[in-house]
Amino acid sequence: MQKFIYAIIITCLCLTTQHTNAQGTQTKFGKNRVQYHRDFDEWMQYESDNFITYWYGEGRNVGQFTVQMAEEDFEYIQTILEHRINERLQIIVYTDLTDLKQSNIGSEEAFTNTGGQTKIVGNKIFVSFNGSHYDLRREIREGIASVYLESMLFGSNIQEIVQNAVMMNLPDWFKEGLVSYIGESWNTELDNKLRDYILSEDFKDFEDLAEDDPQLAGHALWYFIGENFGTSTVSNLLYLTRINRSVESGFLYVLGSPYEMVLTSWTNYFKERYKGDDQRHDDPTRTQLKIKNKRKLPISELKVSPNGQQVVYATNEIGKYKVYLHDLGTGDRKVIHKGGFRNAFQETDYNYPLLAWSPSGTEFSILYERRDVIKLMTYDIFTKKKKTLDLAPEYQRVYSMDYINPISLVFSAGVRGFSDIFIYYTNTRQTQRITQDHWDDLDATFMRIDGRKAIVFASNRQDTLLATERLDSILPTNKFDLFYYDLEDREQELVRITNTPWADERQPVAIDSFHFAYLSDRNGIYNREKGYLEDYIHHYDRIITLTDGEEIIMDADSSMEKLDSAILAMVDTSIVVPIIKKRAITYPTSNYKRNVVEQNSSPRANRLVEMFYQNDQYEVFFGGMPSDSLTDLPPTVFRATRLRRSTGLSGRSRPAIPNRPLENVVPVQEDEVDPAKDPAVPITEPPLIAEPQRQDTPPDTAKIDVDNYLFQSEFDDEPQRKEKPVVTEQPAPVRETPPANPNPDLETIRVRPGQAAGRPVPTEVPTQSGQPVEEVFRFRPGRITPYRLQFRTDYVTTQMDNSLLFEGLDSYASNTDGYNYPPPGILLKANFKDLFEDHEFEGGVRIPTTFNGTEYFMTYSNKKKRLDKTFAVYRRNQRFTEESNTFVPNRRETNVLLGQFGVRYPLDIFRSLRATATLRRDRTMLLATDVQSLNAPVIREQRAGIKLEYVFDNTLDVSLNIKNGTRYKVFAEVVKKFSLDVTEGFKLDLAEGFMTVLGFDARHYQRLDRRSIIALRAAGASSFGSERNIYFLGAVDNWLFPMFNNDIPQPSSAAGIAYQTLASNLRGFDYNIRNGTTYLLANAELRVPIFQYLSKNIRSSFFRNFQVVGFFDVGSAWTGPSPYSDDNPLNTTVFAGGDNIQVKVTYFRDPIVAGYGAGVRSMLFGYFIRLDYAWGIETRQVQDPKLYISLGTDF
Repeated sequence: MQKFIYAIIITCLCLTTQHTNAQGTQTKFGKNRVQYHRDFDEWMQYESDNFITYWYGEGRNVGQFTVQMAEEDFEYIQTILEHRINERLQIIVYTDLTDLKQSNIGSEEAFTNTGGQTKIVGNKIFVSFNGSHYDLRREIREGIASVYLESMLFGSNIQEIVQNAVMMNLPDWFKEGLVSYIGESWNTELDNKLRDYILSEDFKDFEDLAEDDPQLAGHALWYFIGENFGTSTVSNLLYLTRINRSVESGFLYVLGSPYEMVLTSWTNYFKERYKGDDQRHDDPTRTQLKIKNKRKLPISELKVSPNGQQVVYATNEIGKYKVYLHDLGTGDRKVIHKGGFRNAFQETDYNYPLLAWSPSGTEFSILYERRDVIKLMTYDIFTKKKKTLDLAPEYQRVYSMDYINPISLVFSAGVRGFSDIFIYYTNTRQTQRITQDHWDDLDATFMRIDGRKAIVFASNRQDTLLATERLDSILPTNKFDLFYYDLEDREQELVRITNTPWADERQPVAIDSFHFAYLSDRNGIYNREKGYLEDYIHHYDRIITLTDGEEIIMDADSSMEKLDSAILAMVDTSIVVPIIKKRAITYPTSNYKRNVVEQNSSPRANRLVEMFYQNDQYEVFFGGMPSDSLTDLPPTVFRATRLRRSTGLSGRSRPAIPNRPLENVVPVQEDEVDPAKDPAVPITEPPLIAEPQRQDTPPDTAKIDVDNYLFQSEFDDEPQRKEKPVVTEQPAPVRETPPANPNPDLETIRVRPGQAAGRPVPTEVPTQSGQPVEEVFRFRPGRITPYRLQFRTDYVTTQMDNSLLFEGLDSYASNTDGYNYPPPGILLKANFKDLFEDHEFEGGVRIPTTFNGTEYFMTYSNKKKRLDKTFAVYRRNQRFTEESNTFVPNRRETNVLLGQFGVRYPLDIFRSLRATATLRRDRTMLLATDVQSLNAPVIREQRAGIKLEYVFDNTLDVSLNIKNGTRYKVFAEVVKKFSLDVTEGFKLDLAEGFMTVLGFDARHYQRLDRRSIIALRAAGASSFGSERNIYFLGAVDNWLFPMFNNDIPQPSSAAGIAYQTLASNLRGFDYNIRNGTTYLLANAELRVPIFQYLSKNIRSSFFRNFQVVGFFDVGSAWTGPSPYSDDNPLNTTVFAGGDNIQVKVTYFRDPIVAGYGAGVRSMLFGYFIRLDYAWGIETRQVQDPKLYISLGTDF
């Protein structure tokens, strides 16, 4: 019979692939999602052709944009991946990152911080709005691409998913990089980051970068492939990678070159490219500010005081931020404010805190967010006093702030899903709105220019007229230009400062009373440009005065003959007057090698501070204002290539984000750089691998000479020139085509390259060569419907399992011979969730391989509000055969019926308070086999309990069974025995036993390097009262072949023991090497995944997860006040003799036992198998070694 049972176990292990990850001590930790508001109570949905989009509260505008943008990009993503999905994808839209973090959707791993990568769970995509619709569009594209890649690589049905999940192990860079590449092919920030990494002394090769930053490495490699082999190779690579379950094979068959050779070409390509770029650009020349930043933390919100003597800035360590006040003269700094907490589990919010100096220079403000409430704190640098107030609740998020005067601030903020400009009065908490449209308005800065108060901000708007506009057929996905708003005239027309459809202009600052500066990536690197405003004659108007005193204003070029004859008869006078407007004159003043990440200025003190990301860290420089001298501004290879292709000079298409055409075209000035006709400097691009002929099938490698590629530059050598100032004039709203001017150096305005008169063109790279731009998907408000609760099957599993369910407490009265560990059983479990995972049902049944009982359970969780609620029902029925005084053995049946109601109040993502109320009934009876068993009484026990817990968990799964961080639990429980009988009326007896339990379980996982850790654990519990628990120390959890030590004395059934349970792990012994009503236990494990040191890309799940473990365990269990107390029955044995004679023998056993040894762990047949070989130490004697085979992760 025993051999038959073992055969069943092995068979089940081989047939299933469901991971068994039972925790080692059956202790539940876990992180939380905290809902700080009730906006999630009402969700709306919109079904389009290929998507179902959901939003809540005031997120309709973001939801509408998401619908339109997803439908527009859907066909492009299908084309580049050459894959189709039959079902609609679901997009969940959040108004900001804070709300996204409050969602219940997804497992912990799904929301692990991956540097801003769009999150998906199944076919659900999560996006959030950060003030830029351009970034939102990239998130949407990345989400769609992620779902498609999951389907393409791992299949759509269960058989394909299981097969590919087991057989194919793709490196992290493969998918992360491709998703990012489809989101946007390349941009200035990525180019700057990769340039800094490759030109650093620490750079070795692609694999080195892939280990440090897999998303950047993968994105750069896919970009390289697209540049040199064409985007059509992407789908071929994916297809052959999946078929061969090998990246190396895919590269060889599709690209015609071995994987290693392609990586070598990639390295050479970017090295030569960036070395050439660096030779044409300069290093910073200002004084560097020495900042202690050993951890190389990101620095943000660099702001210089009005007197130029101090700067404030913030550092952010994965969510824990500090605001520093730094003296530029002495170098001293101090922490003014800090908040948040380290959170590697979710995406870091770098938007907060925001900083701004008051014009007085005696105080500055810090705007931050706490529990989804925006707070504005003012700090006085002399009195050291802080004043904090809550911001008006209509602001969903503030993106930038600057002082206008001591009582008013200018905000760029999100309201109702749009980012607009506001003036906020701190004394009254009143708001004055400046813009109200669907365009993105960011980086609002107050300035005094030509003696006038003004706001300069960055926007992707197409028109200069301010109007209340709704999101319709023109989507705000263009690049950012700068605009000027006069606070004194408050006119409804802005002044356009820049007009660069292929570049972004951000972070405007004042230089003096006439000049301003800003950052622009016109040449592919964010450099500083300077400008001023001047008056000019925009056009002429004719003013006609009639005899009755009325006036008619018309364009001076219009003919008066178009007027009605009656009006012409009333004409008194007609004069032509010039219409004066402002225009901007701008020119570059820097030519740096790296992006200027941030800049700020103090015009009063002639002080400017700037920050760069170079040498893998943030560096701050300060000095005087920029000079007026013109500077050579050569474009980078990336920018020159992009501009040439945007003008149609290159036949190679690019998969960049195709922007929508503009409706109201503002012409580009003649003096702006036209790379197609007048490039600034000669550009020599590094060698390119010759592009093979495009084909849908894998090339015949036998016909490709992989050792003789043709390398050439696709740019011609052209002479250098000096940058000329760029004149940006204002458009005439009534004119589609500007008038010609014979003098191109004055006010000649030309149409953008490739644009017919009056017709708009995309502001960046076209979609596909030769493909017409389709109309924007039409959003129909009548199709918006409220979301109705709908459930789906999350998973259905069948697995071998022997874990303890519902804490594994056994009634001591039911089994006084020792604890019966459940044998391996077949666990059938199903889970059902609603769309937002606010409601969850889970049910299951487990049948032991001994077929002597069953276990059933059902749980329901409601996590919609901040207070999570759980209801559970559990039933277990078992039958045992026992020896009796007769020839017929006794058959005993135990039955447990348990009901639970639990609540969890999350304090934050890591900390929570939990309470659980329990009702339990235990019943033990002898089945009738003879008269004696028929008359045996039925033992019934009923108890009620309340358990309170404080739980902390910030652990992060680095890999399977490898964690970083700390988690612990402290709990207290009270249990009251009672008797309720309703068979003969209602009888309730509360006069029986009472029990109190106090305990803890703490674990810390200390990283040794990127792969290995030391795992430490300490646990203990104590029960006291008229009833108590007994804990059996020894062995391991989920032991497949458990053994119980009957040599250690146990308390009698009259000792007031209510429940019995296990206290493990203590290897080197069987269960019950010590027992008692109190236990303390400590474990230490060194976990080393040895094969990960030998190879970075291991396909086999067994070798990838193979770990060598060294361990040491020590602990004790006792009854009484201490392990050495006389009440401890460990050292006392009673021998019964005849004639009521008992012999009590006392001898010494050390109550503290220990064990040490080594083991291995790995994934086998879908189970995490643990094999430990341990020596026990009892009473200072090393015992014979024992071998343990068990299931589950951790201790």
